[in-house]
Amino acid sequence: MLKPLVYVSLAWLWLSLSSQVAAESAEQLFARYQPALLQVRVVENASTAKAAIGTGFVIDIPAKPDAAQSPLTIEPTATSDSAERNGSRQTSASSLAPAHSQRLVVTNYHVVSEAVLFPEKYQLQYLDYQEQKGALQVVAVDVINDLALLSTDYQPSQLFRLAAQTPVQGASLYSLGNPHDLGMMLVPGTYNGLQKSSYYPRVHFTGAINSGMSGGPTVDANGDVVGVNVASAGNQLGFLVPVDSLSKLVASYQADTQAVAFKQHIQTQLQNNQAQMLDKILQAQWQLKDFGNGQVPDEVVPFVRCWGESNLEKNKDKLKEINAFCSQSDEIYLSSRLTTGRIEMQFSWLQGANMHPLQFYRRYQARIQSLTADNQASKEDVTPFRCQNQVVTNAAGRHAKTILCVRAYRHYDDLFDALYLAAAVDGQQQGMISHYTLSGVSQPMAQAFLQKFSGAVTWQ
Repeated sequence: MLKPLVYVSLAWLWLSLSSQVAAESAEQLFARYQPALLQVRVVENASTAKAAIGTGFVIDIPAKPDAAQSPLTIEPTATSDSAERNGSRQTSASSLAPAHSQRLVVTNYHVVSEAVLFPEKYQLQYLDYQEQKGALQVVAVDVINDLALLSTDYQPSQLFRLAAQTPVQGASLYSLGNPHDLGMMLVPGTYNGLQKSSYYPRVHFTGAINSGMSGGPTVDANGDVVGVNVASAGNQLGFLVPVDSLSKLVASYQADTQAVAFKQHIQTQLQNNQAQMLDKILQAQWQLKDFGNGQVPDEVVPFVRCWGESNLEKNKDKLKEINAFCSQSDEIYLSSRLTTGRIEMQFSWLQGANMHPLQFYRRYQARIQSLTADNQASKEDVTPFRCQNQVVTNAAGRHAKTILCVRAYRHYDDLFDALYLAAAVDGQQQGMISHYTLSGVSQPMAQAFLQKFSGAVTWQ
């Protein structure tokens, strides 16, 4: 009778010891790499106060070919009291780093974007684990994958390595960062592979990534970086930029021996990305589905997902609606005022058989006027929309009023947001609305999408 109890006791002991070993490993991992973790601060020059914070981590890469001729020098910034007591670390990188290597800080682009776009207003600082400060300077960006590389004078005793292999499904990972400015900490989680519905590669990490951890590393049990913290959807649902994207940015930085012109570089990245993404959509065979008294596109490519809703079961509202929404939901962050990169389609079928035609028309018109651009933009970043209206006739002889509106990006040439809307006008008590928005596209791509979209939507 005692044997089962013995087995249970042994099993409990084994689990307890395993948990203890795992906890000790995580603790040792954090202690080993803590010196290479930095808080990245965006400091407003006039007030000398931080305007934004994130996390960064230090890696070591081979020096650029011209590094010996043009050593990197970083101007010191004011140190904290503890830094003055312990001795400043703010010296030129060339005086401390070996001639054959360069230390770089990795973080998210959205952490440092204001300093990239407005260098006269903001500067970048790091704060290390001993509360010492130093200057940072952006040397490379990848806005599509939300990554940035920063030069540093900081010389930690331990550097992060980039993982050479992808973790297996379910592998234990550890996310490091400074959530809500509470101090550096380690958050355990699980590797769940790449997010299948995202156009941009993102690792699904089961763990809590909170504000302030952006740009920090997520590492495997060996301490090798498998991804960069980038976003959270709450409830232990986090997302990482995979290490492959970081490796490509490092390689691109190594190959580029010319001075970085960030505006032109960002513009080229946006143009290439949107051209490639829209080309995949335009070349796809669009699947159609029945909708109201017509047909509309369904999930045309894997990264455009669709949802639907209706109020047909509600008896109190005389206006019956069926709505479908399709979007490529990932956004590219350019600044606190401007996001781009989204594609969104929306379809609505409205019917008011028991309504007076004028009453139906007012509701129909209000529904049309509620549709707007899908991305965030300010008047400092885009021009006002310029619109063209026309009435079109489909193959069945039915008519629709169409509106095509375009606004230009002020700081990125040949990039535009496009908004299209078509509303059937023949029915007195029924109608269909089709709508899409594109953000950050060229005029030829916008025109090609219009032709594809308008040819796919049919109504009777």
